[in-house]
Amino acid sequence: MSIRNMKQAQYMLFGVIAILFPIVTSAKGSTITLLASIGILSIATLGFNVLLGYSGQISLGHGAFMGIGAYVSAYFVSQLELPFFLALALAAIIPFFVGFILGLIALRLEGHYLAIATLGLAVVIEEIFAEFSGFTGGWSGTKTTYPTIFGYTFDKLAVYILIITILVILMIVTYNFMKSSTGRALVAMKKSEHAAQAMGVSLFKYKLLAFSISTMYAGIAGSLYIHFFRFAEPKLWGIGLSLDLLAAAVIGGLGTIGGAVVGVGFLKILPTFLQTVPILGDIDGLSFVLTGISIVIFVMFYPKGLINLPVDIYKKFFSKKPTEAEEVDL
Repeated sequence: MSIRNMKQAQYMLFGVIAILFPIVTSAKGSTITLLASIGILSIATLGFNVLLGYSGQISLGHGAFMGIGAYVSAYFVSQLELPFFLALALAAIIPFFVGFILGLIALRLEGHYLAIATLGLAVVIEEIFAEFSGFTGGWSGTKTTYPTIFGYTFDKLAVYILIITILVILMIVTYNFMKSSTGRALVAMKKSEHAAQAMGVSLFKYKLLAFSISTMYAGIAGSLYIHFFRFAEPKLWGIGLSLDLLAAAVIGGLGTIGGAVVGVGFLKILPTFLQTVPILGDIDGLSFVLTGISIVIFVMFYPKGLINLPVDIYKKFFSKKPTEAEEVDL
């Protein structure tokens, strides 16, 4: 079996385990909600990793694109009564083009300036969500329903299975995309823009492509979010969500597929556990505090991310070290 087929098989195995877990364990609704949240944010983080982990560009406004996907999907399903999959497709396409247009302006900046520009865009979009109440419901929020596909209305567990299925599909698509010539161009651009340019890579073109693709993933995640929770309001899509995506990508492992899931799982499960601890559980905004601390710790002490931790532990404690004679032979 080739490495590519092996990777795809691993992603599918993960999907099967994730789907069977709440069924086999007869998980409660709160557990399914937690797992669904991890799946939804993993999709957005996967796209964010295409931008930051593979092409080296940073954004602090991707939460807003999740909001666009959510409101688009809810509007087309609840107001126009279009089929769910059509609304999901539009929730991917519209953020893609919005990201493309905004990227034409923002991506002329680099580094910290790009991060500040996307942060400003996120604030503007959040205000637009609040003001355009006819489309978004404004501060009162907007409601929608579970998806209905071929006359079958999903319940909470069925939507969770749909989320994991879409996540696994996107993991496989992302892996194959990064193995393509376009993906290799993005990686080359991240490693050295000057070297990539010398090889004929158009920096602006590929930056714009990576930005647009990442916003498309965010739109898909937003659509799944609103059809799982069936409610959304503007504050959901603010800077806190964008920082969560950044933290999940860094903590899980930049430039990795599985790192998106690992990073989101860490950020979602750890605060849930710590809330049961005396004193810590009483801290307001515990999740936000942990996100900031975690980013600092991983950037300073383990930038490779949690996805690489098992391999590093194995190499350190269990991998056979070459003897002196073997080293001479090498």
